Amino acid sequence: MEHQLLGHKDGLVQLFEKSLRDTLFMSRAFLRPRQVNQLASASAEAFFDYLRLPDSTRAGSFGAELCHIGVGDQAVLQMGQCLREFCWLHEPEIITSSYLDTVEAFHRSVVQGYFSAHRSNVLEEQERIRSALQQTLHRYTVQIETAAEIARTTVSMLDLGLLLTTAVDLIAERFQLDYVAIYLVDDERAQAVLRAATGEEGRRRLARQHRLRLTGPSTVAHCILSKQYLVASNVEGEKAKSVGSWLPSTQSEMAFPLASRSDVIGALSVQSNRAGLFSTQDITGFQIMSDQLASAIENARLYADAERRAEDLAQAFEQLKELEVLKDRFMENVSHELRTPLTMIRGYAEFMLSGQTGAIDDEQRDALQVIMRNSEALSELVADILSMLEVSTAKTALTAISMVETVQDSVAGFQFLAAKNGISLEADLRVVNGPCQVMARSDHLRRITDNLLSNALKFTPAGGRVDVRLWESDYRVHLEIADTGLGIPPHLHDRIFERFFQVDNSRRRVHGGAGLGLALVKELAESYGGSVKVISPGNDQGSTFTVILPRVGA
Repeated sequence: MEHQLLGHKDGLVQLFEKSLRDTLFMSRAFLRPRQVNQLASASAEAFFDYLRLPDSTRAGSFGAELCHIGVGDQAVLQMGQCLREFCWLHEPEIITSSYLDTVEAFHRSVVQGYFSAHRSNVLEEQERIRSALQQTLHRYTVQIETAAEIARTTVSMLDLGLLLTTAVDLIAERFQLDYVAIYLVDDERAQAVLRAATGEEGRRRLARQHRLRLTGPSTVAHCILSKQYLVASNVEGEKAKSVGSWLPSTQSEMAFPLASRSDVIGALSVQSNRAGLFSTQDITGFQIMSDQLASAIENARLYADAERRAEDLAQAFEQLKELEVLKDRFMENVSHELRTPLTMIRGYAEFMLSGQTGAIDDEQRDALQVIMRNSEALSELVADILSMLEVSTAKTALTAISMVETVQDSVAGFQFLAAKNGISLEADLRVVNGPCQVMARSDHLRRITDNLLSNALKFTPAGGRVDVRLWESDYRVHLEIADTGLGIPPHLHDRIFERFFQVDNSRRRVHGGAGLGLALVKELAESYGGSVKVISPGNDQGSTFTVILPRVGA
């Protein structure tokens, strides 16, 4: 039977070719046209071999081979139809049931071999996919865990050098990389300076302060300028050496920009001696790490800048304190040195006014009185300065002082001046029960009352009035001095207590003064835990000053 059909082998090949072409696009792999004739001839040869020596194992192997080549299952299933059609077409008279059984046995063995191989291929493909997915998942897991660890580690690090070193060591260890480096852009934005690197080569490069020109050919430079990540692989020989960020043995590199506030401050470079190590699977994880590193670097830089500013401010503050001490010492020395000549000036002026040096005319008397007034004013200024210095240096020995006696003595001392200027000066102490004591220095309390009374009399015109009241409430002593004088504009109520401040008013300037009296009142009152305030509706409507001090027993 084989010899009778062998002469029609070309017809069987044609049937197989037609079947293969009809199912060409149903195959799992792309079959080129020239392969179709080869497969058709091989299929016919396998059939005739089976007719000569029926061997189901060889037929099954041929089916497996068809599967590996990529023939579609539809073509394999149609092979039996092609064989039956071939037999009926060329030798119908020899077709018997035993012959058809042989044809069917061949086709069944081919199909079994085909689908057995197909199942194996599917299982292998599934295993390959599973393994690839597992590797990918593991890689992503390592990347995310490393990113999280970098975030935890660097978020509390404010030392920039330690932060960078920790980051590169951690990345190199977790991903088993041959080289990890961090470059930061210099202030001129002309070069990328190596600031941290792993391994022996990294230490050598750090020692020689390795730099890369941003206009150069390195992947780091391209990454910084383009603000995009770069993946490079399989760079060898001179080409590899021309890439300035690469080590001699490096075969693969990724570079990621370190971007902060839309500006690139540097780059992260990771390198391996294995070719093609990096892929798109690595980009997301490393980009997250780069972003975290950029934020941590900026935080460390801000902290370092704040520390430098704090140190500068601390030095400036120490210098100011030294200058303040020197100023106070100078003022104290000058003030003490002024006391002796002022005493001599006043003494001789009084001596001459008494006539003991001989008779003086009216013009000489007026001149001597001018000397007396100005020396007294200068003495008051010196006393104010010394009192302020005592407050600032806490040179106070506190005792219980009677405010009643202090006010009475001060008012009595100013009665002559008030009468001379035509001003009514009255003190109301009727509501006070007892001595109304305050823990203070007697001379300080006297400076408070004297300065307020002097200020009130100075700015109250003839025919005016100055009233002094003293009372107690809630463990506090209240001293109030009200006048009907020039008044103070509301917007200057706070400023009049500043040292050397003068209300810009021509009527006030004629009275002179250094602007220390009210400042001294405020500083003395506050040094004893008290306060001072002023009420004045405005110009020519008078002023009321109130000093509040803690009473003994409060």
